[in-house]
Amino acid sequence: MSARGRPLRFLVVMGAGWIGVRSALLWPDQAPLPALATVVAPPALAETTPRPLTHPRFTARQMTAVRADIKPPPASRRPATPQHAGFLLPPSDNREPSPSDDPAPPSSIRAQPFTAIAAPLAPPPPDRAATTRSRFAASVWTILRDGGSGQPFAPQLGGSQAGARVTYALGDARRLALAARVSTAIGTRQQEAAIGLDWQPTRLPIHIVAEQRIGVQRARGGPALGVIAGIGPAPITGALTIDAYAQGGAIARDGVEGYVDAAARVAHPIARVGQTRLDLGVGAWGGAQRGASRLDLGPSVTLAVPLSERVIRLSLDWRQRVAGDARPASGPALSIGTDF
Repeated sequence: MSARGRPLRFLVVMGAGWIGVRSALLWPDQAPLPALATVVAPPALAETTPRPLTHPRFTARQMTAVRADIKPPPASRRPATPQHAGFLLPPSDNREPSPSDDPAPPSSIRAQPFTAIAAPLAPPPPDRAATTRSRFAASVWTILRDGGSGQPFAPQLGGSQAGARVTYALGDARRLALAARVSTAIGTRQQEAAIGLDWQPTRLPIHIVAEQRIGVQRARGGPALGVIAGIGPAPITGALTIDAYAQGGAIARDGVEGYVDAAARVAHPIARVGQTRLDLGVGAWGGAQRGASRLDLGPSVTLAVPLSERVIRLSLDWRQRVAGDARPASGPALSIGTDF
C-alpha cells in the first residue's frame, strides 16, 4: 500500500478494534468485569485522569513526544509522559540528538496533571495530607517508532527512546525538588544522564528546570536550563478533553544550543470497563533544534489501565510528518508510561 494509504489503513484497524471492544461490552451474557483498583495517572501530545499530588512534577505522559506525545506537567512533579514525548532529544554535533526527557510529560502527549491556570499565584500553606505524602516521585516511559526511511543524511528528531526520572521534594511547600534522570535513544544507542533542580515558582503549571547533563554513551553533556508548561486533561465540551504541553530551553556546549518542542491531543472516551478507559482522538507533535525540525499530525488511541496505585498508559498514534525533513518518516508510534 502506498504511503498515502497508510494512515487510512491505520484508521481502519483502530475502527475494527473499537467495534470489537464495543461488541464485548454489549454482549448480553457477558458478566461485568470487576473494577480494577482505583488510581490516577499522568502526560505527554499526554489521556487519562492524573492523580493529584501535592508537589508539582510532570508525568511520564507529558513526556507522550512530542517528546509524545509535549510528559506533561503540576499538582505533581511528574516528568512529561510518553504521550507527549517524542521530540525529547536535545541537539548534538552529529545532528543525532542526545537522549533527553521532557522533565512532561508528560506524554505526555505526557501526558500529566496540572493545577488550574486560574489558580492563585501565591502558594497555599501545606496541608496535613501533603506533609504525609512521600517526597519521592518517579516516572518511566518508552516510545517506539520506526526510525527507518527518509533522506540518507537527514537528522533525527522524535525517534524511539526510553527513560526514567526521579525527584525528591524539598521544603514544606514542595515547590523545589532535586531531580535525576537517565534516558536512551534506542535507535542510535545514545545514553544520557542528568541531575539538577526542578522549581515551580507559582501554582501555575510552569516549571523551571536547571540540570547538568552527562553524556554516558555517544552523547555530549553540558549545563541546561529550560521552561516547561502544560495542561490537561481538561474538558473542552461534552466528553471532549485536551492535553497539551510545551517546553523550550538551551544547552551550553561549545556555544548555546536552543531547543523547543510541544504536543497537544484532543480525545473522546469510547469505552470503559471499571477504571480501564479507551480514548480516541487526534494529536499534533512538533519540535525544533539545531539542524532539525518537524511537525506531525495524526489520529491517536489511548488505553489507561489502573494497576495497584498507579495507571499504565499505552498510546498508539499515527504520526504523519507534514513539515520538516527530520527522521523518522511518517508512521505509527507506541508510547508506554507510568508514574510512581
